[in-house]
Amino acid sequence: MKKAAEHHPHHGHTMADKHMEHHNHPISLRGPKVHVKAVIKKVEDDVNHHGVGHMHFLIGDLELISIEGADPSIVWKDEAFCAVRYGDQMGLSERIEGLKEGEPIEMQGEYIDKNHAYHTIGNPGDPVLHFTHHPVGFVIYGGKRYE
Repeated sequence: MKKAAEHHPHHGHTMADKHMEHHNHPISLRGPKVHVKAVIKKVEDDVNHHGVGHMHFLIGDLELISIEGADPSIVWKDEAFCAVRYGDQMGLSERIEGLKEGEPIEMQGEYIDKNHAYHTIGNPGDPVLHFTHHPVGFVIYGGKRYE
C-alpha cells in the first residue's frame, strides 16, 4: 500500500511520499520531483528575494515526463508558477535570457500542488515548480540547458 502524502510542518504543502536525497538540501521544500515539458504562458518581472534574483513566469499545457515521490494525478496540467533562482551558488549561475510567451520549455524541479502552494507576489495560487537547479532540477530553453 502506497504511503499517503504528508504535509510540511511549517509551509503546509504536500510533501513527497518518500524521502529523497534532495530533501536534505537547505532550500528543499520536501516536494516530489517532476520533469515536464510546457509552453510559457506569461513572463513576469524578476524579483529580488533576500538578495538573490528569481525569474517568475507561468507555464501551461504541461506534459508530465516523469514524477518521483508522488502519484502523477497531483500534477495540474493547465498551469504552474515557476520561480527560478539565479545568480548565486544555490541557483542557476546565470539568468535565462530571452524567455518569450508561446515558446516551449522543459524543466525539472520540486512540485507543490495547487491546493498547497502558498500565495506569493506573482502567484495567486497556482501550483509551483521550485528548485529548478542543481542538485534536483534544470531548465532547457532555446536549446540550452541551465543547471
